[in-house]
Amino acid sequence: MPELIDFSAALIDPQAIKDAGYAGVIGYFSDSRPGTNFGAKPLTREYCDRLRAIGLEVVSNYQYGKGDTADWKGGFDAGVQHARIALGYHLAAGGPRLRPLYAPVDANPSLAEWNSLIAPFLRGWASVVGLEWTGVYANARCIDWALEDGVATWFWQHNWSGDTSINGDHPSAHLHQIRIDRDVVGGVGVDVDKILAADYGQWSKAGAPQPDPDADNRPNYLELDRMGNSASSRHGARIVNFILHTQEGNGTAESLANYLNDPSHGVSYHYTLRDGVVVDVVDTDLASWSVLDANPYTINLCFAGSRAAWSRDRWLSIRDDLRIAAWLAVQDARKYGFDTYVIAPPYQRRSGISDHKYVTECLGIGTHTDVGPNFPWDVFALDVQAFTAGEPGGSQPNAINDCAAASPWLGARITVGEIATADGVGRFAEFEHGSIYWHPSTGAHAIPETLWGKFEELRWESGPLGYPVTDRTVLNGPDGAWWGEVQGFQGGALYRREPNEDAFWVHGAIGDRWSRSGYENGPLGWPSSDEIPWDTGAYQDFEHGRVFWTPRQTLATVSIGGVDRPLHDPQG
Repeated sequence: MPELIDFSAALIDPQAIKDAGYAGVIGYFSDSRPGTNFGAKPLTREYCDRLRAIGLEVVSNYQYGKGDTADWKGGFDAGVQHARIALGYHLAAGGPRLRPLYAPVDANPSLAEWNSLIAPFLRGWASVVGLEWTGVYANARCIDWALEDGVATWFWQHNWSGDTSINGDHPSAHLHQIRIDRDVVGGVGVDVDKILAADYGQWSKAGAPQPDPDADNRPNYLELDRMGNSASSRHGARIVNFILHTQEGNGTAESLANYLNDPSHGVSYHYTLRDGVVVDVVDTDLASWSVLDANPYTINLCFAGSRAAWSRDRWLSIRDDLRIAAWLAVQDARKYGFDTYVIAPPYQRRSGISDHKYVTECLGIGTHTDVGPNFPWDVFALDVQAFTAGEPGGSQPNAINDCAAASPWLGARITVGEIATADGVGRFAEFEHGSIYWHPSTGAHAIPETLWGKFEELRWESGPLGYPVTDRTVLNGPDGAWWGEVQGFQGGALYRREPNEDAFWVHGAIGDRWSRSGYENGPLGWPSSDEIPWDTGAYQDFEHGRVFWTPRQTLATVSIGGVDRPLHDPQG
């Protein structure tokens, strides 16, 4: 059976790897952690080209921290952060976009660690690279958990942790690390990995690149990479707007970028543009410093040398730059799943493309009024329309339309067509009083505005809730009157009780114990909090009691006459 090697201490001559009889390498596409200097982190384009030139396979893997600094200990946000780095190094080395990236679980974690940190970490990772390309390096037990939770698709098994839940190869593993630090190739210590599947994530399986359907429509411009450090994390926020700005000065795209790249100036944009030159200043995966509190969910472009006082004719004199800006906005809308609707004055708050004055007037943030009253929105909108003409509304457009027809309480539709979700598989559309989310495995379901705040707080479908799996259900009290509402999701349920109460998330073992007691009609009543970490576990408050969870047991108590007493489990 063919084998690969993985190593990080130093680069090994590709011919030595081939002469030793190995089929290729599992490479590290990460930085060396503080205090170390691994010679094979990250692999470069030049080295990967040498490997591939003599027929060796390459698989992409990532690991930065270890032990107390393990990458997964940062949960969802760390998954997003590390996946962005991994994807950047992978692409820079010539890695194909549609190939898996293996994330590290270099540990033997407990179920509590898995549920609270590792599963969210992998969901964050998948929000960047896509679930279909999310791999995990883990022991057999973690592979089982990942399959149960649906948080990874590719599996690289390790045995070092002592997990004996499966002896030998896990049936779902693509790769199996069978020896660690016992072999030397080209003078470097290596680990040896058994190949278990025809497609285990090797770059060569990506196939030929597909033709670009927009190649004939793309405007001509020169793009320069001048990315600096004037940026911040988006902290998991969904991008919903592309915002246009004026410089109020006479700079070129390059000179303005140089100014923005000094963090002490406290301002930046993702792009600067003038005279057919586009300068990339901030990675669009990060937030630029452009629109105060709206930074996390916007992409920002500044027309260098422009002023808000320009006349319409002056704007039309840079007709080619307007077209380039429209092109960039459409490409980013496709990449991040926001709408290509041009939000011109008078503004309405929604997903789409607008300017800094929209942020001031519609979002209530700041005082800027650029791009000014004479910007040719009609011409710009025609450019956007030209770049989006003929685009399909989604992979199953009728499902959302049918759900909308059956849910008149949603009100008027806001979204034109459908918007891709972060995983690239699902779709959603916005309405006056809610949104409809669709996924091929769950169907289309409407989420009302009354539950939206909690859904947003839990990072929409990319977070632990996942996609909705049921419609919203209105619950009636013993007298038949409207009592509250509930909606089921892949990762639990949201409950909200009137009047004007917050929605709460019920899930996992605590949710199971509450359901056995009779849900809201049982002695515990309605949920009155989310899960709260406690000791080695968690607890959740309900109207008449509390449910505790620890790795060993789940216990419910109910308040009787002001005294908390154990609640008998009807199932023993």
